[in-house]
Amino acid sequence: MNVQKIPAAHKGDYGIDYYCTKEAVAYQCYAVEEPVDIAARAERQKRKITTDLGKLLANHIEIGKLFLGAPVKHWVLLAPLHDSKEVNLHCAKKTGDLRKAQCSTLDPLFDVAIQDPSSFPAEVVAAGMSSLSTVKLAIPSPSQEQLEAWAVGSSDLLANATQKLKKRVGVGEVQAAVAEAIASFLHGNAMLDALRTGSPDLHEKVTLAIKSRARRLQFAGPQGGPSAGAILHTELDALISALKSAAPSLSEENAEQIAYGSISEWIMLCPLDFPDVE
Repeated sequence: MNVQKIPAAHKGDYGIDYYCTKEAVAYQCYAVEEPVDIAARAERQKRKITTDLGKLLANHIEIGKLFLGAPVKHWVLLAPLHDSKEVNLHCAKKTGDLRKAQCSTLDPLFDVAIQDPSSFPAEVVAAGMSSLSTVKLAIPSPSQEQLEAWAVGSSDLLANATQKLKKRVGVGEVQAAVAEAIASFLHGNAMLDALRTGSPDLHEKVTLAIKSRARRLQFAGPQGGPSAGAILHTELDALISALKSAAPSLSEENAEQIAYGSISEWIMLCPLDFPDVE
């Protein structure tokens, strides 16, 4: 209730991700891209502390407004892992530096610290992780204008999809099947774009799983069969399973949407095709 978030998307975040006016604490979150050794992790954490405390001083007037005029007492870097005393020594040095700066926004006894999950009660950490355990994106389906704009410049892909999906549905239904494939493809791509921006680590896991399935499909051919429907069911189930295995925090709905988009792309390009209907 007392902790508020500062979005960084518009004009930065002042070197603060969250703040608590009741306790006069500013929090910054930072996760080093792993794997790295202890020395490299410590160096990057120290660099982050220095950079964001610089932002804190540079924006002290606006930060004072956030804290309603009360002096900020603590600045804490929250990290998944803290395993070097060198970071503690750096925090002590920066504490001294900022106290010497005599900034009116900071308390005279202002201090800098780093904390990881071991600093908090295990049940509190578990509850927090549980609430964040599932990533669920709400991405709107492509509009008719987007579908039409894509189709204008993609005649070869449309021809591929039409030729292949004729083996799945009758001639009278193929246009609707192709339109559905295009919509799934664009929707899936929008999902991946959102992951790339909002959760790069998750995006990497998802794309690696898709590439692995596509490589296997291209090398060994589709599973299931002999009908096009049976192949599609098998490949969709396999890809959804691969996505959920690679990225357990991805919601079931999003995994299905991304899988439908990827399967649609495979149909329009290669490597997915179906036996000819006799």
